[in-house]
Amino acid sequence: MAKPIEPAHTADAVKKQLSWKDVLRSLKQPKVAVMLLLGFSSGLPFLLVGNTLGFWLREGGITLTTIGFMSWVGLAYSFKFLWAPLIDKVRVPILGKKLGLRRGWLIVSQLMIMGALIAMSIVQPEGGIALFTGLAALVAFSSATQDIVVDAWRIEVSESGDEMALLSSAYQLGYRAAILTTDSLILLVAAKVGWAKSYLLMAFVMIAGLLATLKAIEPVKSVLPDQVVMPPGGTSFSFRKIYDAVVGPFIAFFKQHGSKALLMLAAISLYRLADFFMGPMANPFYKDLQISLETIGAVRGSVGLVASIIGVAAGGLSAVRLGLTKTLVIGAIIGPGSNLAFA
Repeated sequence: MAKPIEPAHTADAVKKQLSWKDVLRSLKQPKVAVMLLLGFSSGLPFLLVGNTLGFWLREGGITLTTIGFMSWVGLAYSFKFLWAPLIDKVRVPILGKKLGLRRGWLIVSQLMIMGALIAMSIVQPEGGIALFTGLAALVAFSSATQDIVVDAWRIEVSESGDEMALLSSAYQLGYRAAILTTDSLILLVAAKVGWAKSYLLMAFVMIAGLLATLKAIEPVKSVLPDQVVMPPGGTSFSFRKIYDAVVGPFIAFFKQHGSKALLMLAAISLYRLADFFMGPMANPFYKDLQISLETIGAVRGSVGLVASIIGVAAGGLSAVRLGLTKTLVIGAIIGPGSNLAFA
């Protein structure tokens, strides 16, 4: 991925985490407006191949076993670190040359998300569950790729700790707005027009991310001397550079952290894995209880929204007062506890 931030820089950004009011007051700044839309674009596909998708599948008569199996597409978000080094070094052909390393990948990933969502609305679960699952996996993979590039862009365009904090807050605000859209509002829409048209609508909502990418500036830091450019049609390909881009960071990581490296990678990969697996099963559970789409959407848009805001505020306060490590440990205990409450 992008070059890591200095520890002091990171701590500074955490301490100066800003509110949504600060973000809205700063929307006249192009970077902030772009970051808000990119955050929205990052959050939009997440539940469309997770929790929300489970409701559509269950309404289509798909078995719980199949729905549980399809939740594996969420692994793309946990294991995106595997191809992040490649995204950091390889510039996509044509678009990469015109738009740059970061914006080129953003456009490609966003177009792939849009195309796969449109295809899902056409195929539908009844059209073939294997093909439908493949399309959901493509959305998840493209979305995880977009997340990689958005994070890199935010880091590289930040010129100070204050700007990093502002952009991080804008990202979170946009991301939360997307989660509200795909976890609550889409249920109200689906109750009126059906799931296929709802997913088609979400595909076109992704245009917000495309517009943000076109408006964004290409970070100067992303232009690296050892950057690999994929040839449009030629075969002059440097496997050595690809090896260095993909394997090199892991070698350096294990050399730096030694025996703790595997533990760190396991924590990164498994921290929210339970949520990825359980999430798609929650909506089928509500469906089997015969709770209407309108009711679920209304509750999530009211009580659920308030609870999310309180949780975000509590997490930010804990990070400042207790530090990131203790906060992550607390989250690792509370998270499974909330899942246990369903039992």
